[in-house]
Amino acid sequence: MPFNFNKELWEYGRKIEDMALPIVNRLYDCDFKRNNNDIFDILDFRDEDKKKIVEVKGRKILSTKFDKTIITSSKITAGLMEIDQGYEVYLVFVFLDKMFRYQLKEDSSFVCELTGTNCIEHYLIPIKDMTEITEEEIKGSEPEEQDSEDVD
Repeated sequence: MPFNFNKELWEYGRKIEDMALPIVNRLYDCDFKRNNNDIFDILDFRDEDKKKIVEVKGRKILSTKFDKTIITSSKITAGLMEIDQGYEVYLVFVFLDKMFRYQLKEDSSFVCELTGTNCIEHYLIPIKDMTEITEEEIKGSEPEEQDSEDVD
């Protein structure tokens, strides 16, 4: 392995993934299961029946700090390979203030740089190209209260 495993960062990521799971299940009408083959699984969740995959990335910054966010090139490559197998692939970014989603497509194109903590190859995804996950989508739709009127 080219760098030391950061257990604290991995645990933070798992916590964010656990928080995001019910939200992405509602958002994509799925029953996503965690990929548990190895702690270094490339993509986090998949629904085999609906052929959808979600990768969740936690961020320890506000969504406005930078105009782009990074993701390792291996995750994009793995996502594109899954698209070739008939899956839809979504990237979900959880910032301190907001959540965003991005559907990876065969023709997605990003700037690539050597960057990040370990200076490895990352793609830079413009935040303006993502869709904000709304408060309603995060909380889920709650049933509307109905007035009960006494009818004589």
